[in-house]
Amino acid sequence: MADLPRLDVVIGNNFGHLPMFIGAEKGFFAKHGVDAKMLVVDTGTDMVNAMHDGRAQIGDMSTTTYLKAVHAGEPFKVIGLIMNDATRDNCDDPLAIVTRKGRGIEAGKLSDLKGKKIGLARGSDLRRIFQDGAAPRQDEIRRAHHREHLVAIRPCAGAEAEGKVDAVVSWEPYVTQVLTQVPDSYRSFAAAITCPMSWWRPRTVRRSRPSPQLAKAIAAGLAQSSHFTRNNRDEAVEIFAKWVPGTDVAIGKKAVRHISFDPRLSPNVLRAFENAEDEVLMNTLKGAPRPDVPSLFRPQFMAEVQKEHPEYFADLPPLK
Repeated sequence: MADLPRLDVVIGNNFGHLPMFIGAEKGFFAKHGVDAKMLVVDTGTDMVNAMHDGRAQIGDMSTTTYLKAVHAGEPFKVIGLIMNDATRDNCDDPLAIVTRKGRGIEAGKLSDLKGKKIGLARGSDLRRIFQDGAAPRQDEIRRAHHREHLVAIRPCAGAEAEGKVDAVVSWEPYVTQVLTQVPDSYRSFAAAITCPMSWWRPRTVRRSRPSPQLAKAIAAGLAQSSHFTRNNRDEAVEIFAKWVPGTDVAIGKKAVRHISFDPRLSPNVLRAFENAEDEVLMNTLKGAPRPDVPSLFRPQFMAEVQKEHPEYFADLPPLK
């Protein structure tokens, strides 16, 4: 790959980014003409910082993290999706609030969260469920809780198993890890966030914007990697475990079945971003000017990939 143009790519160490690990391991990005070097970090804040500082030209983060970065002046553009279902305007299946018997939190009863200690990963965008609210259901969760009872933890089962918190908010594979390893645990709320994870093409401060050819190469590698992940989930988890030490492969193979990896941009995706922007302006950046959300998308790259490589999309449900 010495003769291929290089792009530095920042990704997170969880299953929401799984196809990127596959693309690096299987050589799918190289196949499409780009040497994609992966920088693995913990949170969306880390991803924004890496792109802002010029350590990466391509990145991946949650929708609200992305929109807040745009409000802060970052010139990031969307070229495709990772943890996503393009047939829906939400993709929250891998996210959940998990509790256990004896903690006084009945499944689906939001008022039971009041006064409870809730564990969230430090720096995680999941904190907005409690601190900012979001969709109506999430805002109801926020009103039922007090932020002083939030506890920063690693996104794993340990804190709940040791009785340090009454519930945890997390994502896969950690949701399945808690449900598997903590006796008498169960999902209190299954749909925590109404936004997909997304894939971005930024113009960074210290480096020039990737050329259209490289943006298309990344989109093609993502599409092929997503196709492989959807159809080889167990192997995908085994590859992920090579990159992220400490991964419980058995739990991962259960967890990965809760995630849809659909890279397509669609009207549903646009609607999800519009809804997320409504939430940002309502709860986090009140009074801020609203960006033109459609102008943040660059759908032509994935559209060209789909036309040239329909085999990467053939197993996905049609868009209506």
